[in-house]
Amino acid sequence: MKHIAMYLRLSQEDVDVKSNVLKDESNSIHSQRLVIQKYIEGTADLKGMPIWEFRDDGYTGTNFDRPEMQRMLGLARSGEIGCIVVKDLSRFGRNYLETGDYLEHIFPFLGVRFVAINDSYDSSKYAGTTGGIEVAFKNLIYQRYSQDLSEKVKSAMHMKMAKGQYVTHCPYGYRKKPGVKHEMVPDPVAAPIVQEIFRSAIDGMKSTEIAAMLNSRGVPTPQQHKGTVRSDLHSAPMWSHQAVLRIIQDYKYTGAMVNFKCENTTIRAKVQHKLDRSQWVIVEDSHEPLVTHEEYEAANATLRKPKRTKAIRTQRPDLVYYCGHCGRRLRKTFGLDEYYSCATQMYQKDAPCAPIHWSRTELERVVLEAYKAHLAVLGEQYKQSRKTPAVDPLKECRGRQKVISAKLEGLDSKNLSLYEQYRAGNFDKEDFLQKKTELLHEKECLQKELAALRMEEERLAQARKAEDSDRQALKEAVDSLACSDEQLRGKMYDAIERVDVLDNSEIQIRWKA
Repeated sequence: MKHIAMYLRLSQEDVDVKSNVLKDESNSIHSQRLVIQKYIEGTADLKGMPIWEFRDDGYTGTNFDRPEMQRMLGLARSGEIGCIVVKDLSRFGRNYLETGDYLEHIFPFLGVRFVAINDSYDSSKYAGTTGGIEVAFKNLIYQRYSQDLSEKVKSAMHMKMAKGQYVTHCPYGYRKKPGVKHEMVPDPVAAPIVQEIFRSAIDGMKSTEIAAMLNSRGVPTPQQHKGTVRSDLHSAPMWSHQAVLRIIQDYKYTGAMVNFKCENTTIRAKVQHKLDRSQWVIVEDSHEPLVTHEEYEAANATLRKPKRTKAIRTQRPDLVYYCGHCGRRLRKTFGLDEYYSCATQMYQKDAPCAPIHWSRTELERVVLEAYKAHLAVLGEQYKQSRKTPAVDPLKECRGRQKVISAKLEGLDSKNLSLYEQYRAGNFDKEDFLQKKTELLHEKECLQKELAALRMEEERLAQARKAEDSDRQALKEAVDSLACSDEQLRGKMYDAIERVDVLDNSEIQIRWKA
């Protein structure tokens, strides 16, 4: 049985920045849910169908890169969703072209019905079109609303930049001025560390040496100081030469406010592009400096000036190698071969991961042999999965449903026969009502049992589908054994979750499920 997808979305666009409350209470997640539930209950062909809820809280509608949206669309493509219901078209998306593409082409092709309640749109009434100029115009208005809002926010941000106010975050060494927005003052704890970093650089210390010095003294990293260390990190935070360089190269420490170093090319773009220094908004004497202009120039003059080359982004399948001691991803250096080592040794004295040093050729040779052994194990699992079980639970469940369905049909015949006997005078009214009540009770029990079996059938069918998918994956793995080593090396990285390198003779491989 296909499901109804109830899609709910609330983004930052729906929240008033000043008061931090909803601009329109009707757009709240709770309100959207009530509207959709009421609609489904009042629609005969939807009432009683199983419902799945998908909720994206805090995601923009200008693109479809939302976790629950993608999960819902994936289930729709696999045929498990037959109808999608939203409060209005803007909850589904504010992108005019992409929303129209789903309504006109993708959903009709998948056989998915789409309902936008407040826009009075039901795709079952429009035979695959968007519903004419009215719905298309609404989609366009929703997109234009987001674009207009974006322009207003950008204009307000540029006004703050021109005044020398910070619009992103306070750099390490500063903190927000109490009671005043967009102004910052020196942090009494971190400011001395920043000043020490500049002095050390001027005295000739390398960035790696400065980082090692700070780590040896247990100085909290900028993330630790602000309490923003990610909980999903596999290693303890530490100062690195990149962190030191970021501080030395930050012009804000001279008392100037620097803004507009990056910008989005589109609304809510995931990746920003860097702007040329000539486009930056720099306002001198905006806050108290931590270093003089002379100290800033002197510290930066000691930095090595690497040759600027245009970065070429390529696939890096070898980003699976980690240090088995500190958990950091191994860094790669180049020579006659490519070499892996742990960067922690540069910043911490007597680090246990210091001896780690593998060439890519040797490391891939070891991992490839392990991959072949892994494929052999999967081959045995594939043989076991092909054995037919003595009892097929799904077939048995469907058989029980047929038996109950036959009993229900028999009860309908009994009910009709009972009425005919009553009309013929074979028994009085009281006996007739008693026997009819017994039949109705038996019918109700059978219907409940049948509904439970149908749910069980759906669960078993999903399990069967997952088993078939796993079996196919096992078959593909077994077929890989016939590939050459070069082909296997490419497939090997697709199968690896993580490789922990403990030393130059021991590694641990975690395969993807």
